Amino acid sequence: MTHQGDAGGSTNSITWLTRGLAELGHEVFLACRPESLIASRFRGSAVRLVDTHFAWGPRLMAQAFHWRRWLADRRIDVVNAHASLDRHLVAYVKLLGTDTAVVHTRRNVMLASGGWWRARFDQITTDAIVAVSQPIAEDLVRRGVNRNHVRVVHNGLPLSELPEPDPAVVGRLRAELDLDPAHPVVGVVARRKSQDDLLRAASQIGRPLTIIMAGTDEDEELRRLASQLPAGSRSHCLGFRADVAELNALFDVFVLPSEIEGFSLALLEAMARGLPCIATDVGGNREALSDGAGVLVPARNPETLAKALASVLNDPDAARE
Repeated sequence: MTHQGDAGGSTNSITWLTRGLAELGHEVFLACRPESLIASRFRGSAVRLVDTHFAWGPRLMAQAFHWRRWLADRRIDVVNAHASLDRHLVAYVKLLGTDTAVVHTRRNVMLASGGWWRARFDQITTDAIVAVSQPIAEDLVRRGVNRNHVRVVHNGLPLSELPEPDPAVVGRLRAELDLDPAHPVVGVVARRKSQDDLLRAASQIGRPLTIIMAGTDEDEELRRLASQLPAGSRSHCLGFRADVAELNALFDVFVLPSEIEGFSLALLEAMARGLPCIATDVGGNREALSDGAGVLVPARNPETLAKALASVLNDPDAARE
């Protein structure tokens, strides 16, 4: 169950989970908004779509009565909620009483505190909570959730879902972006996640670079920082893109400068494509880049990021390692 389901890493993760359970022979229902991207992926499939319009406020409790009956009528064994609104909905179902196991998936640290009472509410109204990384699990425990109530299940990237880049599209992108072969290309694929720190770091390296930021639109701050890059450098904010495979083919190094992170699928994809990766030491990045699989730097520290970036760009052996 998800009230989100539009473009983003969580939608891909829920898609693969849903598809994988169905392929294993489970009877799977997907409750989501009918106009969402995830709904379009399963129309006509073995997965049974349940068109759902999630309510807010007191109406959410009224929906809980409906869903308690719905789950009982279909003898649903487990309901798994992935986002805030649907997590609240199934929590109320649990309070009303149900034989269905209720599971929440947490894809990031809680941004709103709620304190000890919120932690106790989440524990009482679930049979288990899945955290996509160890730091998220530790955050839940720190807030008051019993450690035995939390399970860590990392996001995964099915290699069958990793398309080969189209050479023609890659060539067209090189021309459209007017890439200079002599200038390294540094890429980040993410919504607004401290890309300003990447630009600050790049301005300290002292050599021309091309910075490609997919998933975020240019704003005044990014435009100002881009103007401070070394002479000959260029910065591109491309917004949301579907051609991530081709963009990754342009990158010499992938950087994820997040201040908050769950377990990044964009980072996993860059790793799977063999790109040198630099990420901030937040969320699940340390688990993803364990055993020397990449370089970790402190969050909100452009100076350290600049040193790591220079090391990878200036030393081919370090980049390969």
